[in-house]
Amino acid sequence: MSHAPYVAAALALLAVAGCSAAPRTPKAIPRETKAPHALILYAILDRDVRLAHLGRTTSPTAARTVLSAGRPVGDVQPLPVVVSDHHQAALMEAERLYARQDYAAALAVLEPVYRDEPKNPFVLEAYGRALYRQRERERAFEVYRTLVDLLDAEWSTDAAKAVTIDLWFVDAYWKVGTLHIDRAEWERAAFEISRALAGGFMWEPLAVDQALSYLMRAYDQMDRHDVARYYAERALEQNPKNPLARRYLDPLSRDSK
Repeated sequence: MSHAPYVAAALALLAVAGCSAAPRTPKAIPRETKAPHALILYAILDRDVRLAHLGRTTSPTAARTVLSAGRPVGDVQPLPVVVSDHHQAALMEAERLYARQDYAAALAVLEPVYRDEPKNPFVLEAYGRALYRQRERERAFEVYRTLVDLLDAEWSTDAAKAVTIDLWFVDAYWKVGTLHIDRAEWERAAFEISRALAGGFMWEPLAVDQALSYLMRAYDQMDRHDVARYYAERALEQNPKNPLARRYLDPLSRDSK
């Protein structure tokens, strides 16, 4: 799969020097502690992180498994104007319908496009997004998993531990991560949600709050209660009213007394 001829792809390697300083086992942080300056992403700790379609950067290197709050690493390259030689008009119409929250109509427009171009990442993203909104989660999972696997194949390297994040499709990592949660595939869920957070673009506080809650749940299910507690604490720092994090932390707090 290639994005050509729609884009001249750019791939930036962001060194993870400094990530070794992040603790393997998180230390408990008191509830009253102010939010830290970094969020540790344990699923991709100590791995080279490559950002595809990164534009102007703020620094030549950055530690991307430890995210600095409020310090974007750079800009995302603009999306190509034309993403399909044969179905551009249909994709634009589907986007218009999606924006009107007419997801069923958007799906109807996208069905023949998907059948004709099942390997076009922009078609997969649009189709998966509409399926997700229509709560057709099994079909959405198949489409998003195909998309993310295609992106990984596109940006594959010889480095076995390298992680690539295509900044044009950050939402796809998030969506497929939530769908892995549905399937109780906790390790893969944590990995994909961490990739979405590491992308760092187009994220609103509500989405970050939900992502941290999912990471808390995934690590709890993997019996990594130290890491689950870490993400619960980060979730409460993000949103002190987060009910899932509160329910998770309260019994632990009582047990520690």
